[in-house]
Amino acid sequence: MLIKPEEENEPYFKLSNGPKTESLNTSTATNGLPLPLQRSLSEDTTQRGNRPSVGGHLLRSRLSPQRNLVEPESDSNVSVSSTGSLKRRRRQLPKAKLTSAKPPPLPPQLSHDMNSSDGGTSPDSGNYYGESESNDGEDEDDGSIGDTARELKSLHLRKAGRFRKSQTHPSRSNHSKTTHLSATNPSSGYDRPYTFGDKIECIKSDEQGTWHVARIVDFETYPASPDSNLFVHYEGFPPEQDEWVPPHLIRCCGAHHPFLRHGPRGAEQDRSWRDFAAYHQTKEAEKLRTHTAIAYDKQMLLHACPCGCERTIHPERPDRLVSIMDGLYRNGLMRYFRRLQGREATVEELLSVHTETHVRNYCSTPSLTSEPDAMVTDNDTPVNSATSILSILNPEDNNPARTRHGSGPGAMLRGVGGDVVVQADADQIRRQHRRFSTAMPDTKPSQAALETQDASLVPITPPTLVCKMTCGELGIAVDTTFHPLHSSTSARMAAGTLLNVVDQVVHGRIKNGFALIRPPGHHAEEDEAMGFCFFNNVGVAASLSLKLYPAIVQKVLIIDWDIHHGNGTQRIFYNNPNVLFISIHRWDSGKFYPFSGAPDECGDGPGLGFNVNIAFSELEKQKPMGDTEFIAAFYHLVLPISRQFNPDLIFVSAGFDAAEGHPENLGGYSVTPRGYGIMTSLVKELADEVSNGRLVLSLEGGYALQPLANSAVATMVQLLPQGTVPADMQYDHTLQSIKPNAAAVASLRRVSAIQSQHWKLDPALLDEDYRFHLPTEWKAQNSISTRPRRDKRQRIAPKGIEGY
Repeated sequence: MLIKPEEENEPYFKLSNGPKTESLNTSTATNGLPLPLQRSLSEDTTQRGNRPSVGGHLLRSRLSPQRNLVEPESDSNVSVSSTGSLKRRRRQLPKAKLTSAKPPPLPPQLSHDMNSSDGGTSPDSGNYYGESESNDGEDEDDGSIGDTARELKSLHLRKAGRFRKSQTHPSRSNHSKTTHLSATNPSSGYDRPYTFGDKIECIKSDEQGTWHVARIVDFETYPASPDSNLFVHYEGFPPEQDEWVPPHLIRCCGAHHPFLRHGPRGAEQDRSWRDFAAYHQTKEAEKLRTHTAIAYDKQMLLHACPCGCERTIHPERPDRLVSIMDGLYRNGLMRYFRRLQGREATVEELLSVHTETHVRNYCSTPSLTSEPDAMVTDNDTPVNSATSILSILNPEDNNPARTRHGSGPGAMLRGVGGDVVVQADADQIRRQHRRFSTAMPDTKPSQAALETQDASLVPITPPTLVCKMTCGELGIAVDTTFHPLHSSTSARMAAGTLLNVVDQVVHGRIKNGFALIRPPGHHAEEDEAMGFCFFNNVGVAASLSLKLYPAIVQKVLIIDWDIHHGNGTQRIFYNNPNVLFISIHRWDSGKFYPFSGAPDECGDGPGLGFNVNIAFSELEKQKPMGDTEFIAAFYHLVLPISRQFNPDLIFVSAGFDAAEGHPENLGGYSVTPRGYGIMTSLVKELADEVSNGRLVLSLEGGYALQPLANSAVATMVQLLPQGTVPADMQYDHTLQSIKPNAAAVASLRRVSAIQSQHWKLDPALLDEDYRFHLPTEWKAQNSISTRPRRDKRQRIAPKGIEGY
């Protein structure tokens, strides 16, 4: 770059190689230059006189980083310099310093850009100064310009942007030619296409102001728009830390940036993410973007017992979601699912099934007082927090259906794990309230909190938070953990995230979806929180789907295969003929939590016959219920009744606490991932047959982490299109037995006798000799009993993408 004089008729500052001396106006030439450079120019002019100059231009038009290095010493560049001061300084230096090593070679990309045809001014070039080509036509010499380069550096010349507006980031140059999805970062002033697998930098929501390296996993909309949010995976962090990021928190990641921040696992392989990006250019990936989605938000991990599980490991804990996400990650299945955003449910949405009192007690609303001795009750009158626990957990209710649904004293005096109520004293209640009232929230106020004018996230202390749990902290309904600062946010996030999935399914943007949410909801009644549940997620979603989409959804089917009866869902829709609720659960003649769900609970009023309880009761010395028993219930009862109901939308309360590996007090059954996979396939076929494929699954229970992860992954995989499912997760014709045990046969026969009064069932189901067998072709041909020859062919897993 040449320094242009102020006046147009003045020459550019340069020295020629001939004996003729150029006339220089030093007073004008040095105007505005740093004092050292002015001095150098003055000395050079006075001392040089008429001597020829072989040092070349004083200021070169193409000065690159390679020229900044001191060149090896030679006779020419020691004796002759562009400035006289350089000769004097070199004579005073020791000889060892006069000999310099050969300058290191430039990186290949930088070397290529310096020699490119555009003069090094492209955004990919190594030219940091933005100079243009020289117009003097003279050949450059090899004279040393190290000192001149240092003088130029002191000028603080504006560096050319490495990436200019409307130019493509070099790492995206290949992707932008093949993908039709693009997004821009308007806050940066650049117009750059974003594609799947791109490396960017984002600010993590839980680390304000810290930029981390991330990879783009999904886009909010198709095709992407400039203001679309991006779903990113942070390199070096586990998958449960993935989140949606707005455009203003994203910036381009330089290829040679020296300060890139990764997670504790370190940087991930570029080759793996290139494979991820290549997959998303295939027709299969394009098809999957409108098929199956999973919804998740890491704010649901905030709900936990205040004790931090240091002394007692609570069954319903954040590790449940972590284990499922890790299961998808380890099996390389993340790429097959579209991602949906989570959000908090509004107060109005929760009021669709819950009472106003219940919502006020568990939400941050202005009407809720934070004092524990003045909480809101059904009559909106303050009650003392030291009131008898029996009066709080078992309020007087003249509705006979309440006790019939299992919400009476027998249900509330024991928790999910069988723990007995221990009432906390008033001093302990006040101490916990004081502890959290002075604690500062570690998260920013949510949008829902701002809408309710509660930006400070005041601690919430529900009136039922009076039970002393085994860990010493306060709980609800014996053993339901509650964090005064975070549990309300997580509960509302769970309900709102499920609503987002329903909205996408009903509008046809996706065919089916799975909501990975917690806390669960099927035990939450209209005015009661119990069984680890605060808001009935599926109840809210089913009620709003009937209200918001009347032209599409007139009838809703809810299938609950959690081992515990969904007493809350049953109570909400007990007299609603537009909602068919079918629950497959462990009952044990009313001795298993929540002590409700008897076979003769069939609905009330106009909803009579639209409540089906397939209640299992075990016999002495009987094997626990497993795959065959649950699938027999589906084949003989669930599917025939559902086809007659002909729903427009199907929900599944997908609890996995019937999976093998759960203790007796929380489960006790032995359903395998194969069993859950087959049940999911049956429900998916039913949805394709009667509801145009509209199917939504919502996570409920499941507390043994490894069985939970394996069962949930097997379930989600079955939602994918045929041919996408990995070979080792295809469970057709793989049952070890097609004959249910005697206890299951007795239970199914009793349910059939009751439901035959409301639905058309096969008369053979009522026969005393009928054994409820499954089709013969469903039995595995190569089972353990036949000892098949091992297949030596190994399944070719997707190329490692660090889980993606």
